[in-house]
Amino acid sequence: MPAKPMATPAAGTSSASITNVAALANVSTATVSRVLSGKRAKDDDIARRVRAAASALNYSVNYAASALRSDVTNTIGLIIPSATESLSAQLLDELEQLVDVESQQLLLGIGRDQATQTERMESLMARNVDGLIIIAASGADLAAPLERFAQQTPIVQVGGRQRSFRTSMVSIDENAAMEMTVRHLVSSGVRSVAYLAGKEVSFESAELFAMFHTQMRSYSLATANDWNQFGERTVQRGFHCAMRLFGYGREEITDDFRARPDALICCDDTVAFGAMIALDTIGLRIPQDVRIVGYGDSPLAATTMPQLTSLRPPVGQIAAEARRLIAAGPASPAHITLPPQLVVRGSTTVG
Repeated sequence: MPAKPMATPAAGTSSASITNVAALANVSTATVSRVLSGKRAKDDDIARRVRAAASALNYSVNYAASALRSDVTNTIGLIIPSATESLSAQLLDELEQLVDVESQQLLLGIGRDQATQTERMESLMARNVDGLIIIAASGADLAAPLERFAQQTPIVQVGGRQRSFRTSMVSIDENAAMEMTVRHLVSSGVRSVAYLAGKEVSFESAELFAMFHTQMRSYSLATANDWNQFGERTVQRGFHCAMRLFGYGREEITDDFRARPDALICCDDTVAFGAMIALDTIGLRIPQDVRIVGYGDSPLAATTMPQLTSLRPPVGQIAAEARRLIAAGPASPAHITLPPQLVVRGSTTVG
């Protein structure tokens, strides 16, 4: 039996609702609202279906009533320290795709320090965003603005130290990250490891540094205080640290593990790349003489020679969980911890 056609109101009536239009067009009510209000700029199949459904149902938007009954703006705010930092850039890409599917807009704020991020937060809140996702700048204490704004708007902090129990958290299981890195190095025959950590003033860097030493003891690996350093996440820093560890006095290197480490764990792919340049300059082979692991699995990791083994943050999952927590509203904060993936490449494997 052929399907019964959907009944439509007679011409000149307005009994159809936005829900009827959404059902006929097979989209969400939010998408209908954005298309018919002109907030969705794309003129694609979705927009054409919505307009056709609205026309068939003789539906028109009552803008005054809509404004009175809803304060939804279909905008999500994102605050990051930098658009070039690996995690921030990847999260921006993922969220842009997610909100576009939902016919929402992503409003971006960039702040490298506490004061700037606070200003960006106040600006986005003044625009009545439906939710806020934030990667706190290194060393930033955003407890006060987070406490203030989280009472009215769902906020999700990505990584770092939780500053407010009113906000949700999506974090990477850094303990698991360090453990899987060290376990992989041990399986490749490594006996001693140096760690080039991030900024000492950062809570995250200090926590990772403690995890590193815990794993060294767990696997009975050797390390030395003067091998392990805090510093900037730059190519130059990686180069100079590797030159200090392997370059000067190299004629005195012996088989004694105290002479130099078998492997480097780096806080970022850029640091690892700088170390690789230094080792090539010195004449040490990767991975035969020194194994190197980066962090972030940035595009750089696949372009080095050999390609860089790196920890890949679960950015897609982070973005999806952040969107889900925002949809749940400010009354339901939660803390989600996600494991990263160790992507093994040529910098740690002898083929």
